[in-house]
Amino acid sequence: MMNIWHPENFHGNKKNKFFEGWYFKQTSSQKDYVFAVIPGVSIGEDSHAFIQIIDNRNFSKYYRFKFEDFRFSNNPFSVSIDKNYFSLESLSLETEYIKANLYFRELKPWPVKLLSPGAMGFFGFFDFLECYHGILSFNHMVTGNVVVEGKNIDFENGNGYIEKDWGKSFPKSWIWASSNNFDNSDASFTLSIANVPFGRSYFVGFIIGFYLNGMIYQFTTYNGARIFNLRIEDNAIYLRVERGKLSIDIKMFKGGGSFLLAPRNGDMVGRIEESLNSNIEVTFKSNGSVLYAGKGINAGLEVVGDIIEDIRNSKSKRISLV
Repeated sequence: MMNIWHPENFHGNKKNKFFEGWYFKQTSSQKDYVFAVIPGVSIGEDSHAFIQIIDNRNFSKYYRFKFEDFRFSNNPFSVSIDKNYFSLESLSLETEYIKANLYFRELKPWPVKLLSPGAMGFFGFFDFLECYHGILSFNHMVTGNVVVEGKNIDFENGNGYIEKDWGKSFPKSWIWASSNNFDNSDASFTLSIANVPFGRSYFVGFIIGFYLNGMIYQFTTYNGARIFNLRIEDNAIYLRVERGKLSIDIKMFKGGGSFLLAPRNGDMVGRIEESLNSNIEVTFKSNGSVLYAGKGINAGLEVVGDIIEDIRNSKSKRISLV
């Protein structure tokens, strides 16, 4: 029960048809190399542990391990898979492609409150949802050593982002995006818009967070925010989100990507494309006055399934299309 207020922790004890994955994205000091590593477990017909790696050079690989190679601690949080280690303070990774020993400082998580345990808000208390989502750090400092194909890459002044997902399956359709490398500012942006099965029907929910200079601005299904003028054109996505006097105009441009495996009923049998070469442009306003306008590079971006059609057929009135 206490894990509800600790989204970072492992939630899969004594569960079946279950997956859990932690997403660590790191950007080099010069902003020219980005890689994400996803340690996780698949519990189902083919239970095993895994590590997925993807980078902005379009490398992608799924490393499979015996389930017994997965170990965890929830106090404090950490996971180990074979000789690889991950926590909110550091990671240690060793494969034939990349070797990394990195340390994290000054994490900026989505706030966890008594009645709103993280990015899911009160939905985090429901135990029947298909998929749960956590934002463990919008942005943080990264230092250490990274070697890719035998070549050292400077990470002494890098930065990182951490999120996670757990549950039974990924949604039928979604848009996901994140960048923590914005123009001349301590800014980070994350967005998820997804089909959420609920009883015999579904709704399309969203979690949008914008971190700017020490403040986290939240725009979600559960806090009264609304999305306007959402449209997808080729490799571009446009929308506007509003909550009270605050608004963000968002433009996202998808770059080339690589494939990752995704869970269905706990088994890693789905296949999706993710880009780490995308851009996100945001214009953040309060009462119509611009507080910040800039572009985030090295953005992660996924568009999976027909989210537009699902919005059209959804009973939710919180998202409007063009």
